[in-house]
Amino acid sequence: MAVRCYIPTTLAALDEGLDTAIAVAPDIAVADLRPDDAEECEFAAMSIAAALAATEALGAEPPSPRVVVAYDAPETTSRRSLTDGFDLLTLETVETDRIASFHLDEAPVWDAAVQSGGTDVGEDLLGDSDLLWYDRSELGDLLRDRG
Repeated sequence: MAVRCYIPTTLAALDEGLDTAIAVAPDIAVADLRPDDAEECEFAAMSIAAALAATEALGAEPPSPRVVVAYDAPETTSRRSLTDGFDLLTLETVETDRIASFHLDEAPVWDAAVQSGGTDVGEDLLGDSDLLWYDRSELGDLLRDRG
């Protein structure tokens, strides 16, 4: 069985190709939760990855839009505790066919974050916004349109 995890990255990094990555996932206790509670844990893991991606995206030179990749990692993937309830997974390879979806900021939100004048303010702006969902088949279009 696969482990749904969330890779924090940037659009520029995706354009270069992800060979290895660190991802956020609920810890193994999520398997014992009711489906609604497990879904909440998944959303929280994605939110943690989104915050990590914001820091990376705004700190890049030049800044590059943040992306969270929903990824189905093998169950045997190496884990270490990140915080209570969540683990960091070390992905030695990122296989395209294991990508479920991509999540990006809307262009106006990203532009406002970059123009905000500071990483902290930009991270706050991004943290208050929702990410747009894209199917894995749309990666080429995303790179062409927003890169």
